[in-house]
Amino acid sequence: MKEFKSDGCSMFFDGKWEECCYKHDKKYWKGGTRAERKMADIELMSDVALKGYPLIAFVMYIGVRIGGVSFLPTPFRWGFGHKWPHYKEII
Repeated sequence: MKEFKSDGCSMFFDGKWEECCYKHDKKYWKGGTRAERKMADIELMSDVALKGYPLIAFVMYIGVRIGGVSFLPTPFRWGFGHKWPHYKEII
């Protein structure tokens, strides 16, 4: 696996929720099953909402569900710590 590196809130502005994005990035770096990805995304939404930003949390959730798929060669995809393509789990 590649060394872990976080870019904060990928494709979204950083704010008081940046630590939530870092935690989410650690899960995305590792990758895993579809269920684990969905749980990671729900946890991100919950963490940001608990910081007092429910609308931003929902927008982020939609963004990571659409943009975080593992089959795109992006640096923020699900399982980005693995060499692409990594087809163990799609979505």
